[in-house]
Amino acid sequence: MPTVARVIADTLRAYDVEYFFCVTGGDQALWIALEDAGITVLPFRSEAGAVYAADAYARVTGRPTPVYGQYGPGVTNVAASLADSMWAMSPVVSITSSTRTTSRYRNEYQEIDQLAVMAPYTKWAAAVPKPERAGELVRAAIRNAVATPPGPVHLEIPADVLGLEVDDVPVYAEPQFLQVPGPRSAPDHASVQQAAEILRGASQPVILAGNGALLSGATAELLAVAEAIPAPVATTMGGKGVILDSHPLSLGVVGRYSRKVANDVLTEADVVLVVGSRLGGLATDSWRRPNPDARIIHVDADPAVLGATYREEIALLADAKLALGALADELQGGDQARGWVEKVTSRVADWRGHVDDAASSSQPGALHPAQVVRAIREVTHATDVIVADTGYMGAWTGALLDVEETGRHYLRAAGSLGWAFPAAIGASLAAPDRNVVCVSGDGGIGYHLMELETARRLGAPVKIVVLNNVSLAFEYHDQRYLFGNRILPRVNDFVDIDYGAVARAMGVGGAQVTEPEALAPALYDALAADGPYLLDVRIDKEVHAPVTVFERVLERVV
Repeated sequence: MPTVARVIADTLRAYDVEYFFCVTGGDQALWIALEDAGITVLPFRSEAGAVYAADAYARVTGRPTPVYGQYGPGVTNVAASLADSMWAMSPVVSITSSTRTTSRYRNEYQEIDQLAVMAPYTKWAAAVPKPERAGELVRAAIRNAVATPPGPVHLEIPADVLGLEVDDVPVYAEPQFLQVPGPRSAPDHASVQQAAEILRGASQPVILAGNGALLSGATAELLAVAEAIPAPVATTMGGKGVILDSHPLSLGVVGRYSRKVANDVLTEADVVLVVGSRLGGLATDSWRRPNPDARIIHVDADPAVLGATYREEIALLADAKLALGALADELQGGDQARGWVEKVTSRVADWRGHVDDAASSSQPGALHPAQVVRAIREVTHATDVIVADTGYMGAWTGALLDVEETGRHYLRAAGSLGWAFPAAIGASLAAPDRNVVCVSGDGGIGYHLMELETARRLGAPVKIVVLNNVSLAFEYHDQRYLFGNRILPRVNDFVDIDYGAVARAMGVGGAQVTEPEALAPALYDALAADGPYLLDVRIDKEVHAPVTVFERVLERVV
């Protein structure tokens, strides 16, 4: 008879699970069962590293991806790290043990109420109440992780139950939940007709596409609608990649981390078609864009999102791909906004000129981040995966990095600084035939430097570019521009460390770049290396990223 652990492992394998991300902590029955089922266990150096890697793997593949931490403190670390998966709607499946049934409620070492800890960070959490229900509840966990809106879930099993034998139980997968998106909801036809009528009458329409549009795979349908209206397309950070940045209708990223031109155009729109975005604070620059007078048509598969932050004229509860397909059929022959689109295209071209000026302003020992982002794009392929940290790294890459292939080729931390490096390891495992480049700062890379050992051990050839200004520059600029130049070096500044040398000390390729002309050759060397490679690139501390926070005191052109 199979053990509970083997039922869990075989059920995961039925869902085509290849990897089990973790920090091991006992539970040998589970590791043996996973090995026997053909699932590779991937130990990381921290639970956060394991979760972030699983998160990126899930975002790239769209598949439910398991992660584990030892019961007690390991599970609490997993829980806190799932926040980014929750924000990004990533189908990460936390499967852990819990305190043994024989010692519960007796002040056992490391005992904690894990379900309560998990509640804020998951859309579903449960415990296996009887051994024979393990497979059933693994399917329930995956079903909830993949179902719209997708997101992280948690399932736990008492540690002493994992090794118990159970009568043969059916092991199978539910085919409609193998991958995001899960089952799709169709739009209401009358609402689609009303939305089309409003869009046909718009003089300055804009489409705002978010993460939900990418999760739905709605890239072709979105473009069809944009060309039929016609209307320029802005994206949130999570929606980057739903339209090519080189397309004449592409505006780029909007919000707090954004292109200035995209924010300006969105603010001027009279009608905004929002597709797959929660319209949260980051995406709307604190609910200032779109402007309150704009007519909002909102398409989303999550009813909790519709009308939550803006007054909406049309709220379409539907899958983005199905809704946009229906809307495109209703919009054929529109041309009302052609002049508006031509003006917007000219403004985007002017913005690109300002980026060119910034990228050419690098100095020895202080490269401009715009040059670094441009060089990364020039040496990589359109289908390669770029993984960026939050904060300045997200702003620089989100605004300036051109996505040249639609789909999920750009990932960024949804809010957790330090996410990018372990996430890049997960992305590399998900896309072994593509280059994966991590863009982090010297603040972000410090969180998970020991995962260099993990990347080396797992043979994940991730390339890490550290934009190093020996400080937390966002904090420094806050103090300089918004707090009367009251600079606090104790808060902001780091010891000057060559992270390329750190990488070499750990048996990983590494180098430092201080001269502008050395950047491209160093990036080519990194990409040519067989294994992981880290470039420490010295950037100008005085340059602030394309964010809106300083606009009230500084002129912004990028």
